[in-house]
Amino acid sequence: MPDKLILPQSCGLLSFPTPLCRMDGVSSDLGCEVFVKRDDLTGIGFGGNKLRKLDYLIADARQKNCRMLVTSGSLQTNHGMLTAICAAKTGLHCVLFLLVEEPDCKKTLSGNLLLDDYIGCDIEFVDVSDIMASEKTVEEKDRLCDRRLQQKKSERLPFYLQKYSITPDAVYEISSAGSTPAGVMGYVRCMQEIHTQTEKPFDYIFCGNGSGGTFAGLWLGSRIFQPKSRIFGVNIEDMNPQKPRFIADLINTAAARLALSIRAEAEELHFLADSVNAGYALPDKETMGVIEYIAKREGFFLDPVYSAKVFNSALKFIRRNRPAPETRVMILHSGGLPGLFNDNMTAYRNQDSSLLDRWNHDTDQ
Repeated sequence: MPDKLILPQSCGLLSFPTPLCRMDGVSSDLGCEVFVKRDDLTGIGFGGNKLRKLDYLIADARQKNCRMLVTSGSLQTNHGMLTAICAAKTGLHCVLFLLVEEPDCKKTLSGNLLLDDYIGCDIEFVDVSDIMASEKTVEEKDRLCDRRLQQKKSERLPFYLQKYSITPDAVYEISSAGSTPAGVMGYVRCMQEIHTQTEKPFDYIFCGNGSGGTFAGLWLGSRIFQPKSRIFGVNIEDMNPQKPRFIADLINTAAARLALSIRAEAEELHFLADSVNAGYALPDKETMGVIEYIAKREGFFLDPVYSAKVFNSALKFIRRNRPAPETRVMILHSGGLPGLFNDNMTAYRNQDSSLLDRWNHDTDQ
């Protein structure tokens, strides 16, 4: 470990450190030491891992005298909502390009889209439902969706440049949910924070893996501060086969920026795909069951898109491997709580609810 790790300047937006808590009920149930890092409590909006990335990305944007943030994601992107609210808080304009991935999508406000409306950021919708419904591979879908997104940006960004009297060099584009070398610094710092919060290192650390930046930062940070920890990225959707190489390159670029000799190879990165279930942001009984279990056993909520899948995979791993009682496991709670209130999540829950059954029984007499 270096004597002194010098990270780039952050924006100072967030409340640190976030709590690192032993989950007493889960630990008792599973027979080992299980902790949660509460990154849903970072102090802006509903919290979440995207904020640690944005803390560095917005600092970089301001250093470059940029006045507008531009980013993209799914219709219910937590990253997009948090980018918008951070932009508003720091006096920047924000344009979100939201991908409409489902055909005949119900046009109502829920979840993060409802919050986007409260924030009042500029939004452009990009219909890619035909691509997502096709029989193409994940890699082909990613490529075609990105092509359509870039086309939409080239068509619509000039309007916003004129609207806000901004030149192109004052636009800061954030790609891949903030999973850039600058964004990775947020989770290197998180790992440094974890190291100061615990006397003993963790044997296993679990986090979500979508765009790859959170995993990359934790992996790099673990090599600096807790080199014996094994980091698992839990896939929240079917992973593009090129993603491990992308993440390894991301780690290596970030390490070079910090003047570290650490290098990652794609083959040594560990990912779990046993909780993808119905797919990205699609409800399923197993994931919803984990939300119920943690709410009842530990008194906090998970989101159905990321953190519930991460917990599900971590709990499966522990049950499958039956580690010794002294084994220490940490699970990252990456926020995303507005996802609990997505239209499709509430509709799924309404189909099979003992509470609704009780209500109907009590009012249909």
